[in-house]
Amino acid sequence: MGANPCAVDPDREIERFSRKLDAGAEFAITQPVFDAEALFGFLDKIGKFPKQIPIIAGVWPLTSFRNAEFMNNEVPGVVVPDSILERLKKCTDKEEGARVGAEIAHEIMETISPRVNGFQVSAPFGRVDLALAALGK
Repeated sequence: MGANPCAVDPDREIERFSRKLDAGAEFAITQPVFDAEALFGFLDKIGKFPKQIPIIAGVWPLTSFRNAEFMNNEVPGVVVPDSILERLKKCTDKEEGARVGAEIAHEIMETISPRVNGFQVSAPFGRVDLALAALGK
């Protein structure tokens, strides 16, 4: 099942999550996580449910400031914090942006790893090298 820790209406998302559990969901994959605190808040709320399932966090290595802006403004349910936007805004070329994006993804994974059961790492625009870099490989 899909889960959105940064939903515009968190109570509705929790209700939808509950209905999916009742329907037999065996695990959940989140939207790409850029805000660890939002994910932790979501996990705290669903942690009170009697039935628990594995949570797989979506991870998207951003490729540039422009990519981060697009994700933040155009992809429903995705929130890219200002601190990440500012960090990517300082990059001077495409490769630096991609490198910093992979670093950010790796940092997020390190931060949230104690609270999730795994990761679904995307290879943005087919860039498997960025997915591997996010994994620290």
